[in-house]
Amino acid sequence: MIRIEIIQWLMMSGFVVALGLSIWKFYLFLPNKPLPNDERDPQSVQKLQEIMVECNRIDPEMDEETLFQRMTEHNDFDSKYFWRFNLNRLRHLIEAYRFIDTNFRR
Repeated sequence: MIRIEIIQWLMMSGFVVALGLSIWKFYLFLPNKPLPNDERDPQSVQKLQEIMVECNRIDPEMDEETLFQRMTEHNDFDSKYFWRFNLNRLRHLIEAYRFIDTNFRR
């Protein structure tokens, strides 16, 4: 009878240790701080919107692909910082800017 209790305690402690180790390893993979080059902070979004509006003033009738190309060629556009900027992100940026200027690119 004593032997079964010792085995039960060993199994229970092994389970608790394995569970704790699993939770700790899972915690390490969770993003707990922002990336240093995250272009979704308000200052970066404002910078992209300024570049977008400036490039749009040149030719308001251009399509989104041309606008994207002009934005990436702009002097203030940092391709290393905005390395995730793509055409889909531009579309989201246009939709977000329409809250400020409802007639933008209509």
